Amino acid sequence: MADALQLARAASEAALATDGVIRLGTGSFAEAATYGPGEKVSGVIVMPEEVQVHVVLRYPLDKPIPEAANSIRENVSPKVEGRETTVVIEDLEVSEE
Repeated sequence: MADALQLARAASEAALATDGVIRLGTGSFAEAATYGPGEKVSGVIVMPEEVQVHVVLRYPLDKPIPEAANSIRENVSPKVEGRETTVVIEDLEVSEE
């Protein structure tokens, strides 16, 4: 079984590899991160039964927000050892393309 930081890194990489994700979010009222000795993974919160992934999407969107969230969930879920995956769309950022 992987530790929380390993799971957070894996979830982060999977989320960032999803089309339309520009970057991970940082949280609105409290920092969204997983902490470990001398390291933190921003944008991912690992809990015993759940992993939250906070993201910022590129605008204009390639697909509707619910579909984008499902794509992120599909990429992240296999990496988090059976925990429920919750995707939080924090913001949209205008693409410079």
